[in-house]
Amino acid sequence: MQKHWGKRMGWSVLLGVIATVVLLGFRQSTHQGPWVLGQTQLPEVTVVANRYFQVNHLRDFRYDSSGEIRSADLRQSTYDIDLLQDVWLGVSHFSGMGLAHAFVSFGFADGQYLAVSFEARLRPEQEYSPMKGMLNQYPKMLVLGTEADIIGLRSHIRVERVLLYRLQLNEEQQAYLFRGLMADVTDILEKPRFYNTLLDNCVTSLLRHDPEHSIWTGLLDYRVLLPGFGDGFAQEKGWISDELTLDQLREQARVDGTISPESLNYSELIRVRE
Repeated sequence: MQKHWGKRMGWSVLLGVIATVVLLGFRQSTHQGPWVLGQTQLPEVTVVANRYFQVNHLRDFRYDSSGEIRSADLRQSTYDIDLLQDVWLGVSHFSGMGLAHAFVSFGFADGQYLAVSFEARLRPEQEYSPMKGMLNQYPKMLVLGTEADIIGLRSHIRVERVLLYRLQLNEEQQAYLFRGLMADVTDILEKPRFYNTLLDNCVTSLLRHDPEHSIWTGLLDYRVLLPGFGDGFAQEKGWISDELTLDQLREQARVDGTISPESLNYSELIRVRE
């Protein structure tokens, strides 16, 4: 029943997308501010010796219990791709009906984790709306941040249901994805574009790095349109384990929201599985 509903929804969405593209195709995005405090700076990446990725404007914010920014640290860090050892898919459920935000995080042998999150960039007077997101109302940005910021904000402060899955990728696939996303940082910096709820969102931006993925086929799959079901899509593709049922995996993958982002070993603690 859910599968047939998803297909019908997919075809309806596809027709709506075609109409939207025609109507909005001539609008131009911009990096000209002002922006909300958490999105004021776009990250920058410099590659040295084809191995070391120097990240500027790495977001490492902390928040009070109401979600207001308590400290706004933007710092620099360097990641050695030869030390890349795992990649994680994060799904943060902020509402029902599959409404969620998807992101990835890269783990390195030196203990560093780099979270990568495609987001709609908001102005101070704006709030995010999925409907407005289909009408080219928000520029697209790529946030590079620490897990204490990107995950801690959602699991501990907003008390969202955050799931974190280790992806089953080999070393070549991990490096390919990492290099592709770091190239996206520069691409967005040089060529402003709009975030689009359907065509260019947090999920499609990641799937674009799957050589086998087609954006038009994806628009017919409700698990791509609704990120809250994206883990099912990932399991079907073989990117996450199929040794357990999806419900069992979801239970196992849930981040403990009581763990404070202030913990020095935050990334290790949220990966403890009982």
